[in-house]
Amino acid sequence: MGKDGKLTFVQQISSGGVGPRNFNLTPDGKYVFVANQNSDNIVVFQRDKKTGALTNTGKMMQVGAPVCLVFY
Repeated sequence: MGKDGKLTFVQQISSGGVGPRNFNLTPDGKYVFVANQNSDNIVVFQRDKKTGALTNTGKMMQVGAPVCLVFY
């Protein structure tokens, strides 16, 4: 967020798959999980808490057509 209170662009990054359908932050805010429906995978990104920038961790899980990610 900028000093003016408006959202600011941080980056554009590949979802690591095809057809990103949903994403969610882990409860601690350290990671973002992205559900790619058409490539049947969930990809894990590390999140910089200060800047919001994402880095692909190289960790990926194969699942059948993920559509929603929820942490309890």
